[in-house]
Amino acid sequence: MSLNQENKKSVFHPLYFLFAFIMWILVIGWLAVIFSLSSESADVSSMRSQDLVQRIASSLHLYMSEEFLRCCAHVFEYVVLSVLAYISMFATNHVFADAVADFEQKLEKMKNDNEVYIAVSLWITSLVAAADEYHQIFVSGRSASMFDVFLDVSGAFVLMLIIRIVVSIYAYMKNRKQVLEMISAETHMEEVK
Repeated sequence: MSLNQENKKSVFHPLYFLFAFIMWILVIGWLAVIFSLSSESADVSSMRSQDLVQRIASSLHLYMSEEFLRCCAHVFEYVVLSVLAYISMFATNHVFADAVADFEQKLEKMKNDNEVYIAVSLWITSLVAAADEYHQIFVSGRSASMFDVFLDVSGAFVLMLIIRIVVSIYAYMKNRKQVLEMISAETHMEEVK
């Protein structure tokens, strides 16, 4: 077995396994919350929204329409789902981690893994949003709306875009720091000679 093959062995991390398990339970729990809210009849859902609008108005002195509150609720539900899915993918990917020694390989792996987490999170969010709207066809007084699916996915998309930008900036800064350290080390070596 060569040295390269030994470095590519995967190591089991039990804490990541526990963290991934808990995160996937939270994803399933949040899915249950989403589907239970969409299972309410139109009258019950409307009363809940009106009550929340009144509570916000009385406690925060902030007045908003019921429609605006519903749009915010859609965005919030699916932003939370996308974050939970993203973190679950991160934890799952680190249960069996490969030992990568090279700095550039670590950065490239981090960026590639991040792209996968984002793609899977958006896929899960889109699938659940479409399934949730389809489910509402069978609920008394409710209907399916492509606008709601758009709201659900757009909130998650904006959040994932922010995460992608933050990770890209982090990778750029780490790479820049590494390059500056290498230049500094080379300059120091030349001065010693």
